[in-house]
Amino acid sequence: MAVSTFTYTRTHTAAFVADHMRNQLNRIVQAAGLSPAQLVDDWTVVGPAARAWLESGHLEVVTIEFFKPGSSTLQLRWDFPVTYDGSGVDDDMWVDRDHVQRTIEKVGRPPAGCTYRIILSCKPGRPVMTGMSSTSHRSTDGLVSRSTGTAIATHDITAGLNYWRPA
Repeated sequence: MAVSTFTYTRTHTAAFVADHMRNQLNRIVQAAGLSPAQLVDDWTVVGPAARAWLESGHLEVVTIEFFKPGSSTLQLRWDFPVTYDGSGVDDDMWVDRDHVQRTIEKVGRPPAGCTYRIILSCKPGRPVMTGMSSTSHRSTDGLVSRSTGTAIATHDITAGLNYWRPA
């Protein structure tokens, strides 16, 4: 019985975190002055992968990179590092939208002409997901990173919020 309870709970919290991760990425894209259409389209592949890897405990970080097309230089980056040691309280599920909004306002927009991409970083041994392939992050040279705290939390999964911007 404990195994089926855990499975249901992890499935439920993985869906909650993945759905709210998409919503927060959407807010970041819109605040950057860009259309979220690419995110919506990409999420048909990225969303199921994020959910599956959250369920299996393989997802480590969800990243959105802003860059100018044709350039290897990163302009701005947001990370949502994932941990699997939530609060431990069964009905604890929340999103700190105000915290995310304040951080977006503090960080500001990437320069005009940027586009974005979503990267899911995982532990080795993750299940294979259709449509997903390996990639590398762009260099963060010239950027500084700041951790701002927890953005999304459940009793067993949390997602923090970090950003990278020019020094």
